[in-house]
Amino acid sequence: MVTIASVLLDGFTHEAKQVRVVIEATQGVDPKFQAKQGMRTLVQLSNHLAQSPQMDLAVLLGEIAKPEQAQAMEKKLNRDSLPDILKVFDQGVDSVSKYVKKLTDKEILDPKVKPFYEQGPPKRWVDYLQELTTHMAMHKMQLWMYLKLAGKQVDMMTYYGVKH
Repeated sequence: MVTIASVLLDGFTHEAKQVRVVIEATQGVDPKFQAKQGMRTLVQLSNHLAQSPQMDLAVLLGEIAKPEQAQAMEKKLNRDSLPDILKVFDQGVDSVSKYVKKLTDKEILDPKVKPFYEQGPPKRWVDYLQELTTHMAMHKMQLWMYLKLAGKQVDMMTYYGVKH
């Protein structure tokens, strides 16, 4: 049976597969590369992108209730090597997938989710699952642009998750 969660997870996991290819493409690029002074380095951006599924889920579940907790979790999840960064990403994608698969259509449509940063009334999981996916997509494009600026031979096929 098709559920709302399964449809949303299809989009999330599709984006995650593309993200993984872009993160993998950082191999061989100077991890200290910055697009412009004052911006994140390549490794900092890679870490942020890799951490986003796990971090976003923790915020939505109320495990992170203030910015200081988010900063502490980011620090804990930071990695230096590409294989370790990918491991954090894979674990986050798996955690989101496992959690969402357990949600019923009623739970996914019930407005009971309110991250600490949100103003106004609680929203639905359906709203935030789309936000998780677009959060990854936005940073995927940012990382892809860093790679282009660093001189890495990436193209739209890389962006769309096709390995060369």
